[in-house]
Amino acid sequence: MGILTQFVGTAERTILRDMNVIVSTSGNRLTVEVFDAQSGNDLGGVTIVVKYPGGMKAHTCSIDSNRYTFDIPMDGADYVIATVRVTRNGYIPWEGEAALSA
Repeated sequence: MGILTQFVGTAERTILRDMNVIVSTSGNRLTVEVFDAQSGNDLGGVTIVVKYPGGMKAHTCSIDSNRYTFDIPMDGADYVIATVRVTRNGYIPWEGEAALSA
């Protein structure tokens, strides 16, 4: 029984794919682009959640869009660190951080 459980667990992991996420910043604007890591093709239909001091924003891209730009409130700060999380069904979730400046 233990061998069967181990095999099933391995088979489930191979179904999930990796995504390549590119985060870029310009002032208080944070842009997220998402691609399939194996093929390099645009990966639409992703949900992007950005958390920053004092709040969070989220956006789900259409199936034809792999990019979204957020305006992050700086509230008078010189720098803000934002946490970015990208999810899509069938893909391993991705998380990272970005620094934005006023």
